[in-house]
Amino acid sequence: MEYPLLDTSVFSTYKKQIDANFDSFHFSVVVFYELMASMIDESTMKKYEHWLKVLDKADKLLVPTKTDWITATKVVRRLRHLNVIDKNLLPTALQNDALIARSSFMHKCFVITDNIRDYALLQKVMPKFEVIPAAEFFN
Repeated sequence: MEYPLLDTSVFSTYKKQIDANFDSFHFSVVVFYELMASMIDESTMKKYEHWLKVLDKADKLLVPTKTDWITATKVVRRLRHLNVIDKNLLPTALQNDALIARSSFMHKCFVITDNIRDYALLQKVMPKFEVIPAAEFFN
């Protein structure tokens, strides 16, 4: 994998490094959904809107395709059938992480995250998908 893609979980801890170098990363539109739907102030919202434009123009904004959605669904389903996750867990519990994982793999990206646990679950059925702990990447 060649390109770093940031997960939502890294934004609070590594804000300064991300702000200073946002254009050196790839982003999933799913991450922007999670960031922009949270309780952010207006200036942060404008910053993210600007980033979306810059990243889209640079072809660094990953948007899950229909195939990505279907594959992500099958990944979560397989985890249930293998008893890796609780069968009673809400179907949407791993949805965003599965979408990020699938689209990052398809675009030759590796995910940088503080949410290693959930992505490690996904790697059980997506072994070629690469994850790097944020502390390791940023330090």
